[in-house]
Amino acid sequence: MGITSRLASFVVDTSFSDIPGNVIQMSKQMMLNSAAAGLGASADTAVDTIIQLVEEMGGKPECTIMGRSIRSSPLYAALANGVMMDLPDYEGAVRRRVCASSRVVSPAVMALGERMAMPGREVLVAFTLGCEVSTKVGAAGDLDELIRPRMVNYGWHLAAVAGVIGAAAAAGKLLGLGQHEMESTLGVAVSQASGLQMNTGNAVTPFENGKAAMNGIMAAILAQKGLTGAQNALEAKYGFFDCYRRDNNVDEDQFFRSLANPYDVIDPGMLLKLYPCGSHTATAVEATLQLVEQHKINPEQVRSVRATVVEPHTGTLLRTPEAGLEGKKSIKYCMAVSLVHGRPQLHHFTDEAVHDPEVRAVMDRITWEATEQATKEVPSPSTVTITLTDGREVSHRAKYEKGHPENPLTPQELDSKFSECSLNKLSPDQIKETIDRFHHLDELPNVAPLIALLGTMEK
Repeated sequence: MGITSRLASFVVDTSFSDIPGNVIQMSKQMMLNSAAAGLGASADTAVDTIIQLVEEMGGKPECTIMGRSIRSSPLYAALANGVMMDLPDYEGAVRRRVCASSRVVSPAVMALGERMAMPGREVLVAFTLGCEVSTKVGAAGDLDELIRPRMVNYGWHLAAVAGVIGAAAAAGKLLGLGQHEMESTLGVAVSQASGLQMNTGNAVTPFENGKAAMNGIMAAILAQKGLTGAQNALEAKYGFFDCYRRDNNVDEDQFFRSLANPYDVIDPGMLLKLYPCGSHTATAVEATLQLVEQHKINPEQVRSVRATVVEPHTGTLLRTPEAGLEGKKSIKYCMAVSLVHGRPQLHHFTDEAVHDPEVRAVMDRITWEATEQATKEVPSPSTVTITLTDGREVSHRAKYEKGHPENPLTPQELDSKFSECSLNKLSPDQIKETIDRFHHLDELPNVAPLIALLGTMEK
């Protein structure tokens, strides 16, 4: 058996009882977090475009589209919900893997789980395995790297490229596929892998994630119906590793020693974001907020600001933003928002908000340089120094943003995040019930009522 076959066996043979309790708990938090991000973006104009496509294409109305009054097929619901979950850059990723797998796997298992009226425990297993497959496959051969896998250095959008494989594995698990069908599922999914970093900062990147969720479901359903994929699709010459890593020299034994040992969401650990902006901006935001709170700084007191950060792996969109999504990638904009408004929130990243003259004026006083060095323990440190108009200079060094595994969200903070993202989309009773059901997801006999709650506000 090669890597593809052994990975199929791992997915087919792993049951709920095989997964550590802390992994299950983290998976529940991740799914709640993904739903929060999706609802937060559900009214965005970019989502309107996707919804128009879904409505024109049709589809049996079996699955909920979050924050909307329409239902569609599992494929189109996964597409739309996947776009929503990625669009606000408010979800999170496994550290050092640069793979936001949950925003691809979650819409896939939600759609298929709702259609099949699956127990919450089965959906959790599928989600957990799909995320582990995504992040381990995406970093295969580079699992001990300090910062990121080599595929990222080549320009691939790893959440979509590796995410489709995890989404397919998760969908196959929910469908109860056997060994041969699961091998075919992975073989079909590998041929659907796609996504480029060049579109970072516009709505194409979220579309890539939604399409990966959609294609993952499609791969599993087609394999169930008899479509056969290569049994060595990952490791073969011209296979996934050969094409996306540019070699197929992944050590098979090393890969399987690390698979689920531990799960990536535990180590290196999962970031659940508190700030809806790019990860390369977040520790600078953290340091800025700490200074504002400690010294009671208002924008009029700021003469200049200097920040040191780790070199961003995406060099684009660090300029002055002209659109809301660009603002999420701009270090200067995110820091200026923190100085003017406090904690950055979703409404600070609209096309109108990035032209706020007060924020723009503060941006002109901010400079940054990529002089920080990443380490395995502290991957993205930032030091912010503010010179005040009275001549004082104050400085703070942030090692971890809020939401990092070393500075995690509390359960209450995660619940509050969901509530904030759900305002004007769900009623207060729906918000409370949804949070409670996600907390007890492993106890639900049927996830369909939970997923349905994520639709439009009750009348």
